Amino acid sequence: MTMNSKNRVDFVKQLIHSHQLFILVLIIAAIVWSYVFSLATTDFITGDTQPFRAVWSGFGQVDLFGFTVNFNFEGYLDYDYYYYSWGHQFLNGITPYTDTFNSIQIGEFVYNTPYFLPPLYVYMCALGVALPIDPFGIGFLISLFGFLTAIPIYGISTFLSQNPRVGAIAAATYLFNPLVLYHTVFEWLNPAPFVFFAMLSFFLLMRGNRLSGTLAMVTSALFKQTAFFLALPLLAYLLRKSPVDNPVPTAEGEKPDGDELDVRGFAKMAMYVIVFAVAISLPFLTDIGNYIYYIFQRPGGFLLDDVSVLPNVSQPISFAVLLISLNLVIQNINTTLGISLPEIPESIIQGVNLGTYYTVFFLLAMIPLLLLMLVQVKDDTKLRQYWSKMMFLTLILMMCLHLFSPRGIFKYYCVALIPFFSILPVSKMITQQSEKTKLSIFMILNPIIFGVILLFPSRYIYLAYLLLILVSYLLHKQFSIVLGLATNGLQGAFNNFRMKFGESSIDPVIQGDIEKILPNS
Repeated sequence: MTMNSKNRVDFVKQLIHSHQLFILVLIIAAIVWSYVFSLATTDFITGDTQPFRAVWSGFGQVDLFGFTVNFNFEGYLDYDYYYYSWGHQFLNGITPYTDTFNSIQIGEFVYNTPYFLPPLYVYMCALGVALPIDPFGIGFLISLFGFLTAIPIYGISTFLSQNPRVGAIAAATYLFNPLVLYHTVFEWLNPAPFVFFAMLSFFLLMRGNRLSGTLAMVTSALFKQTAFFLALPLLAYLLRKSPVDNPVPTAEGEKPDGDELDVRGFAKMAMYVIVFAVAISLPFLTDIGNYIYYIFQRPGGFLLDDVSVLPNVSQPISFAVLLISLNLVIQNINTTLGISLPEIPESIIQGVNLGTYYTVFFLLAMIPLLLLMLVQVKDDTKLRQYWSKMMFLTLILMMCLHLFSPRGIFKYYCVALIPFFSILPVSKMITQQSEKTKLSIFMILNPIIFGVILLFPSRYIYLAYLLLILVSYLLHKQFSIVLGLATNGLQGAFNNFRMKFGESSIDPVIQGDIEKILPNS
């Protein structure tokens, strides 16, 4: 064996040893994802006929302690009706963003299949149809993007925590999150590609790869418009100077070098973005007005016509729907108990309906968050702290977008939130006050719990749980204090147990494992 070959082997061994827990997570996840994917393929081909083939839509009920519990995962047949049709239309030479592309004939019937996503998604659909695993090619690509998202999640979490174990747990809570498993691996719905490139962008930026990180975010936006809002932290970051290799700490009160504006560098990066976006969009720029219309206006908004009844299952959900649901609950309580609890006036619900539709509520959230991103001090000696705060602000922004989107949302949109929950599951991942963040049980529990409480409830009320999650993040320091008290109590109980029964009676390995898993908020 030559010296170069030996060096390569040693490098691979060191790489495996350094990331062995993450590799184990990937192997187990690959088995689980393959199994779920196979279930989906079986369910799909035994369903209806094209374009109504679909997997289980997620409706069901279970008996729990004598009570019947209904659940609704909110699955849709978008895969066959839209994605599969778009792929065939494109391969047949029909140009997207045209009336001809927006319908497909199957047998004697013509179905409306409007396309208003950016161009990369239809390219992916065409590639999926061309793969020799028809009709599952698009589903395979969606699942592949979803699986690969674990890699930047691991990288981001490891960078922020300086602890590969924490990174591996973040990847695991994403890969095994029930919301991701259902909507990405089983239903094959569309967020996975844009989420992958968004997470890849943040990871590359944290590693100092400014250009590739920027282009990754542009790629994300060219898959789905939601990524336009994920670009806000990118905007704030690019306005600052690029980090240097060996930053020098500045004296107290002085402005760090990394926090200086870099307008020239920002303009240069903007040119790269424009050239890249134009290159991807080139086939559609002959009618640029039509292209812009389809990307920005064609998706439209969601305005309830009647604020006293729930929208049907084909319509998205807005915050006003939650208030309507609350009124229905109050009506049921009044009928059952014979009381007269006051309902929310329809005028208030209509105000929320209009405020959401005209983006009032979202702008009230977005503008302060953008300003906070812009004023964050970027000290190159404390980039972990900087990026932790930026990721936190981005998570708050994304939750506000899901709560107050003028277009409304479907439950599967929440797939975009799970990576953030996995990366920032506890307060110490946000504040980053220590050199190395220790693993805690809440890093495992919180992202999974958040996924469950978004996936299982009715589509008409799950925004209430998302609102609770938002509040818990806004009050994360207060929650951290409570959990800290609980931690001290558990630690004290463990110490008392050890003193009572003697340290020699406890296996040292078990003792160390107990101490490591004690909550660390």
